[in-house]
Amino acid sequence: MTIEFSWQQRIERAQQLAVETPHAREILHFYAEILKWQAGLFRLLSEAAQKKPFSGAFESDHGLLLERFGSLLDLTREKGSQVLAAQADEISAAEADWKELSVAWWNGESNPTQVFFARVCVQPYLELLAQTDTPPFDSKINAFASRRLEVAQPRRVCPFCGRKPQLALLSDVISAPGIADGAAEGGKRFLMCGDCMTTWPFQRIACPNCGEVDPRKLPYYSAVEFPNLRVECCDSCNRYLKAIDMTRDRRPVPPVDELAAIPLDLWAWEQNYIKIQPNLAGI
Repeated sequence: MTIEFSWQQRIERAQQLAVETPHAREILHFYAEILKWQAGLFRLLSEAAQKKPFSGAFESDHGLLLERFGSLLDLTREKGSQVLAAQADEISAAEADWKELSVAWWNGESNPTQVFFARVCVQPYLELLAQTDTPPFDSKINAFASRRLEVAQPRRVCPFCGRKPQLALLSDVISAPGIADGAAEGGKRFLMCGDCMTTWPFQRIACPNCGEVDPRKLPYYSAVEFPNLRVECCDSCNRYLKAIDMTRDRRPVPPVDELAAIPLDLWAWEQNYIKIQPNLAGI
């Protein structure tokens, strides 16, 4: 299932938080521009899908994405950081490699220094597939995850695309029949994929990375600056992710608010925890 936030909601939230959170102002201003670019690509993909539905095979569906890849590089050179702009220059000079970069991210094999561009470009396509229930059947990530899900419960990876969760949500408005402790006080717990935006129920006390269920090994950290967010950690695998409490405040747009809470990531890094799945900014 998905919790749908329109592209305009994401853009407006990024712009709002850029004003309210000085520590993340620069990155959120740039993220708003990236969201505008992604929204435009999503509209093009949606229009194309109305004429001919996508197959879910990236090998045959990627044409429109590669046509727009150059404009993403241009935007990054104009609005991005010096580091990203330099990377955009380097990638621009090797247009023949654009497909290879995109395919590598599709299969979970990206070079860490190039993942940003492929992820930004392919993410709207993956989100459209999720909204139209068109499985990404030629993705190596999804194929591997599907085999694991046959024997592994609860689901620690996205049930649609097989990627690891980027964040957790507490919500009392999402319907989730069958979740083991869904009636727990304070809302049900969900995991959210930061790429296809699929959301799925997950038990309240458990590590989404290794499955640890001992509460003594699952510490969390919160800060007064972020009353609706906290860092959820695991001392068994030394991984963490951020959780957003939507029962307290309906305003957060999860992928945007998660990105804005950079100080929580800094705390986790200082404690030697590693994020289960970085966000679009690599944080």
